[in-house]
Amino acid sequence: MSLFTSDPWLVLKCPLLAGFECPLTFVPTDTTWHHFEHFRRAFLRHGRPVALYTDGLALFGYQSSTDGGDPRSEFQRALTALGISHLVAPSPQAKGKIERRFGTFQNRLLALLAFERIADYGPAQGLLDHELEQQNRTVCRTTHLSPDDAWDKAIDERRDAMRPRPDPSLLDLHLALHFSRRLNADHQVDFLGRSWPIGATQRHTVAIIHHPGRQFWVVTTPPKPPENRWSDVLGKFSL
Repeated sequence: MSLFTSDPWLVLKCPLLAGFECPLTFVPTDTTWHHFEHFRRAFLRHGRPVALYTDGLALFGYQSSTDGGDPRSEFQRALTALGISHLVAPSPQAKGKIERRFGTFQNRLLALLAFERIADYGPAQGLLDHELEQQNRTVCRTTHLSPDDAWDKAIDERRDAMRPRPDPSLLDLHLALHFSRRLNADHQVDFLGRSWPIGATQRHTVAIIHHPGRQFWVVTTPPKPPENRWSDVLGKFSL
């Protein structure tokens, strides 16, 4: 869901105040990988934003990343590689109306889940999808537009700052967990509790690009901006 404002300053600076992305999902724990999955869907659907604004949760990075500075988390490392700035709210109060709007939506979900006596992920996801659709179609009393209509209008009038959708292969590379491993004497790499054979290389250490529960790649070196590309792939494994 998207919220827009008619405030003159914000119209010139940033008309989009908040967004509930359509492919929201319930997950058992709040992890970097779950956020990577979410933003992959969002970037492929809407394109790359100029910046993401989050709270100071440790997995995001407790301080805003700066141009040329070292990323403080896997999350910031991925955004930096994709050319997206990361802004961290210094306090809950700094997010103001955005935080309150999300809180209202979350409280409504909890009440509905309790009322419907839903305790499993499947039915809970169905309820979430229904509520998102309802929210996105509800007409605002101030703008006389639904969030869906407001978003479409902003796109039509070229008031959005979204950039083209990134190449899926770059999302595979950057929206992933990165690890470094030293090769064994038998030319295998230890990962996830077992050894994996890889292609020939003169290197003693390799990088692992991991999509938890799905797959991982073994590559010669991790990506280093500004190259922003895959190095030689020594092995790809499904999980």
